[in-house]
Amino acid sequence: MVYQKINSHDEYLKMVEKYSDYEAGTYQYMTLREKMNFLDGVHTDNIPLFDEDGDDMDTSDDYYAIRDEFLNHPEQFSLNDILVFFEMLDDSCYQPSFMDNITAIIHNIARYYQLEGVKFLLAHLSEVPRRGYMFGLFVNVQLLIKDDVTYQLMKEAVKLAAPDTIMLLRKILSGEDMPGILEKDGNVNKFPIFAESADETELKRKQELENIILSL
Repeated sequence: MVYQKINSHDEYLKMVEKYSDYEAGTYQYMTLREKMNFLDGVHTDNIPLFDEDGDDMDTSDDYYAIRDEFLNHPEQFSLNDILVFFEMLDDSCYQPSFMDNITAIIHNIARYYQLEGVKFLLAHLSEVPRRGYMFGLFVNVQLLIKDDVTYQLMKEAVKLAAPDTIMLLRKILSGEDMPGILEKDGNVNKFPIFAESADETELKRKQELENIILSL
């Protein structure tokens, strides 16, 4: 993460004042990295979307414009940019949909690069920060399995993966021997069990992946 989370209301109001003159459309003059930092700033409240009365600020327009650009144009990213988005993941984020946006962006980048992209994503799951295990590990793997295209690539990528990657993937699929998920209230919840949230097709794919892993 580029920014530290703001938890103080007074600090948030200081940021509202700082961005009070921000004009919608400013993002068009930002570099790619500046746009990525902008997302992180919004997710950590360093760049406010709402003023002290709860009304939308111009930053809100740019946030959603950047989000849509990132989702629709994964070709602008390198595979190494996935690691930058990893650093933005935070399971305790006050707005989970922000993290859904980040995992969708990560997924689209991996999908764009086809087998190399899926291999890269799997190989670097171990670099997901502890604060982002729910979205960074569970949700990223879940998205690969749900997507017909990336699932087929995933089956090939697993066969080419290093032993440490395969071991971590097995743990994610089973939900066993995984650290708990850090919640925003300070509690720690159990790592999610894939079988408890998957539909019939996803369960079949999970079993197929586990069979491939066992055959290696």
